[in-house]
Amino acid sequence: MGALHNAFEDLLDEHDLARITKRSVASVRRDRLLEKGCPYVKIGSSVRYRRSDLESWLESLPSR
Repeated sequence: MGALHNAFEDLLDEHDLARITKRSVASVRRDRLLEKGCPYVKIGSSVRYRRSDLESWLESLPSR
């Protein structure tokens, strides 16, 4: 149960993602719709983001 509990603790919702990336929730939703944002997981009707996917996605973005 411990590993499963940790996996659920690592899931972020779209509000968490918006706060962490300093973007609006609407921007997060638009990126998801256009399939160009952070990878996500659907659990029923809920959208969640794995912390590890967020870190990988951020690292893949171009930097100046």
